[in-house]
Amino acid sequence: MIKTNIKTNHISIENLYKSIFTEIKNTSIELRDDFVEIKHLDIDNQDPANIEINQTKKGFIVTYWDGYSLLEIEELKELSAALKIFKKYAKKMARNIKRFSSH
Repeated sequence: MIKTNIKTNHISIENLYKSIFTEIKNTSIELRDDFVEIKHLDIDNQDPANIEINQTKKGFIVTYWDGYSLLEIEELKELSAALKIFKKYAKKMARNIKRFSSH
């Protein structure tokens, strides 16, 4: 079975979250039918780091915000490519939280 939308990938996305963010406290994941967000719950930052993947009529948009000054946006037609970028940004976010967080 080919998984072509975000909803059918919730389990694998949640497993990815658990594997990358197990040792990092103060993060959350929100899973909706056409949207996933991983967010750093940083009380010292009003606009904390997050990663989103949105399903649109034309494809998928993956957004990474580092919580300070870096915003990266990728628009992709294929879900598999979007999930690879999402995973890359999740790892990047985890590294940055470990490196710069005082929590």
